[in-house]
Amino acid sequence: MTKAKVHNREKERLTLLNSYSILDTLPEKDYDNLTKLAAEICQTPISLITLLDDKRQWFKSHYGLGVSETPIEDAFCAHAITGDDPIFTVENAREDERFHDNPLVTGDPNIVFYAGIPLKTTNGLPLGTLCVIDSKPKKLTPSQKESLNILSEQVINLLELRKNKLELERAHKKLKKFSKKLEKKVFLRTNQLEIKTIKLELMINDLESFNHICSHDLQEPLRKIQMFISQISDNEFDNLSDTGKHKLERIDRSAARMRNLIQDLLTYGATETIDNSLTTVSLKKLVLDVKDVLSEELKQYKTTLRIPKDCEITVRPIQFKQLLFNLFTNAIKFTKEEDKPVIKVTGKIVQGADYPKLQLVEDTRYSKIVVTDNGIGFDQKYENKVFEIFQRLHSDEEYQGTGIGLAIVKRIVTTHKGQIRVESSLGNGTVFEIFIPLADQTVLK
Repeated sequence: MTKAKVHNREKERLTLLNSYSILDTLPEKDYDNLTKLAAEICQTPISLITLLDDKRQWFKSHYGLGVSETPIEDAFCAHAITGDDPIFTVENAREDERFHDNPLVTGDPNIVFYAGIPLKTTNGLPLGTLCVIDSKPKKLTPSQKESLNILSEQVINLLELRKNKLELERAHKKLKKFSKKLEKKVFLRTNQLEIKTIKLELMINDLESFNHICSHDLQEPLRKIQMFISQISDNEFDNLSDTGKHKLERIDRSAARMRNLIQDLLTYGATETIDNSLTTVSLKKLVLDVKDVLSEELKQYKTTLRIPKDCEITVRPIQFKQLLFNLFTNAIKFTKEEDKPVIKVTGKIVQGADYPKLQLVEDTRYSKIVVTDNGIGFDQKYENKVFEIFQRLHSDEEYQGTGIGLAIVKRIVTTHKGQIRVESSLGNGTVFEIFIPLADQTVLK
């Protein structure tokens, strides 16, 4: 048996794990729903959400397994979090020299097949894995791998939401305690202090509203899961046994319940916590993916979406598609009534030194993404205000909205160590320029 390597940032990783206050907590249905769904999709008897400290792998959810933890030296997941593969797979552990004499292979739960996806945070550190296990050799289909990846993103979302909720609750307690002390002083002071107290309470309510509103950004991965379920129903349903058909129907119902659950989750910080590995992809591909998602809206408002110039970008695709989604929906929303929306997206590779006014690294290559629309625009003096949370330039009577769309865009750019700037004028549309570091740093000629 080969013992897994220690993560090269192990001390930092353990400190981060402890900050979630999740170890040894009671079972939660939200996590159990995800492991159950993973097992159903991958057709395995066992699915786990594991979190690894320095001595053990502890299971936040253990579908099909009766224990809540195992020693870290026996853990397949310890190999998964130190490897480079997006999904760590062992098709037959009995024939793998790393695991053939592992106690978890030779004894309960008799692991033969293992597939685990590291649960990485925005800074790239893995907390544990979402894994599926079988007692016989197995291979996952591309569809199952994609579904497992989507579910792992949802595990990270739940962990971040839980952490943010605890932090908000602690902040709320501090504010509540502070407010009680302040009330005694307010009675003896001016009306101005009374107004400040009210503003503090309103800020708490705004944060809670913001958390709730953001939850819609988590629903797109679930749509993909339901798409896979629909494909299986349409193309393979007749090939399934009665038990398989019953399980597929249960998966469909579980996915529907999960959608309702996600709608109720508080998702403050979700744009930063959705973490899939940085990938170099075509800008055009991501734009077309978002175009597909917005097909009904684009058709309804007779929107023209052009991509005259493509380039490669190094991004977390889930996050960056959310960025494009927010920019496109803003462009549609803030179009003059007499016009049809026109959105243009272009990309090119530039050198940081060519933009001295921005905080770019001079010797670094960037993908410059320009999103232009023909909307109502705004006064350039508000260029910084538009990226602030809850800052709106129009009333609800003019244009409905929450005031968080561009704040999310700015946060996504920040998590990619990039920069964003905007140019606009009243009645003349808006131009967003986004600079994202490129993984391939070959010098431009």
